[in-house]
Amino acid sequence: MIDTIKIYTMINRFTYDKIRNKSIVKTSYSMESGEIFYNITNDHLKGSYDTSLSVRVGEGSKYNFVSMYYLEIEGSYHKIVKGYNSHNRLL
Repeated sequence: MIDTIKIYTMINRFTYDKIRNKSIVKTSYSMESGEIFYNITNDHLKGSYDTSLSVRVGEGSKYNFVSMYYLEIEGSYHKIVKGYNSHNRLL
């Protein structure tokens, strides 16, 4: 059984801005210098039991998309369809 899958695609700036403006942004930076190490833009998941999809956007360099942005969707088919993914229980 495949637990989690991740799908990504290239998106334009307009789509990136629309999704980013509705997301939670987590940033790692140095308090001393103010240098930003990274930003993670993601929708909020409640926990490992959550059946939602994770939606993330970012600068395209992660996937070698030059001058573009990416959309990354991650989730578990079994959690979405069956509500769990720990085993293949028959109902």
